Amino acid sequence: MQSLYDFNYEQIQQYALDQGWKKFRGHQIFQWLYRKRVQSIDEMSDLSKDCRDFLKERFIVNPCKVVNKQVSSDGTIKYLFELTDGALVESVLMVYDYGKSVCVSSQVGCNMGCDFCASGL
Repeated sequence: MQSLYDFNYEQIQQYALDQGWKKFRGHQIFQWLYRKRVQSIDEMSDLSKDCRDFLKERFIVNPCKVVNKQVSSDGTIKYLFELTDGALVESVLMVYDYGKSVCVSSQVGCNMGCDFCASGL
């Protein structure tokens, strides 16, 4: 299923027009995604229920969900995400005195072999 985040502002507006909706509907959807950072289409409360149901049949908002979150004593945070197909990937936020660094698994089965990450397993 396609994510609503695959559309830019103009594309969301055009999609709304293609459905016979007013252009403003696309603006509303964009605002819910990028300003209000909703986690589901159901949270888009100024859209009609029919519009929300229509969008839910065709799109997702978050293509992955947090399955597990671990925080270590040094401030490192490790997330385990489940993708829409059930595959799992990890992301790690590491905190240093000079700033923060993020490791993001961009594929299932990373072969880097980092000690703190299980994606390669």
